[in-house]
Amino acid sequence: MRRIWGLADTHLSFAQPKPMDIFGDHWRDHPARIEKNCRAVVEENDLLLMPGDLSWAMRRPQAEMDLAWLSALPGIKVLCKGNHDYWWDSDRPLNYPGLHDTPFISEDGKIGVAGTRGWALPNGLITPEEQAQSDKIVAREIHRLRKRLDAIKDCELKIALIHYPPIPPFAEVLAEHGVATILYGHLHLGGNESTPPEEWRGMRALCVACDRLNFMPRLIATIK
Repeated sequence: MRRIWGLADTHLSFAQPKPMDIFGDHWRDHPARIEKNCRAVVEENDLLLMPGDLSWAMRRPQAEMDLAWLSALPGIKVLCKGNHDYWWDSDRPLNYPGLHDTPFISEDGKIGVAGTRGWALPNGLITPEEQAQSDKIVAREIHRLRKRLDAIKDCELKIALIHYPPIPPFAEVLAEHGVATILYGHLHLGGNESTPPEEWRGMRALCVACDRLNFMPRLIATIK
C-alpha cells in the first residue's frame, strides 16, 4: 500500500525568520505543527506532494535551511514552485537531496506528477497592456505544464500540481493528458477568494493550503 498526501504553502523562513502569526494566531509555530503532523501520518514510501510557496527566501542560499527541513520530512517529497518562491528559477531543476520537482514518475512507473506555478486571471477592468501580459504568462505556464505532462504520459495515475487554483485556460491540456487530480494552494483562510468546486471540469481540484488543513497533510489517494 502506498498513500499520496498533499500539503502546500509551508512558507518557511529559517534563515531570515518571518513569523507567520502576523496573519493570524492559527499560524503560530506552524513548522513544528507541520512536522509533527507529517510524522504522524506520512510513511517513508508515501508520496508527499507540495504545490508551492515553500520558502520566503529571495535567493537560493537563503532557502537552503528551508529545503533541508523539507527534505527531512517523511515520505517522497515532490514540489512545484509557488508565486512566493523567488529563490527557484522556474526552468531549472530543484536539485536538492531528498526533494523532487516535476516531472516525477514513481519507481514502478504507475504514478506521474507534473507541476507549474500557474496564474490567476485578472479581475475587473484592466488595460490592454495588462491583459496582454497576463495572456503571455498564461501561455508560458501552459507550455511548461504541457512539457511536464508529456513526460508522464505513460503513467496510469496522473496528478498535476499548480500553485494557483486551476483556471479555464488550463483545462484543455489537463483533460487532454488524462489528469485525474489537481492539487493547488495559495488560497488561505481569511482571504477574499473562495475555493473552486472540488469537481472541476471532470477532474478533482483539491486545495491543500496548509492553514486550511490545520497544518495536517490531506490524504489524496491510496494505491495498492
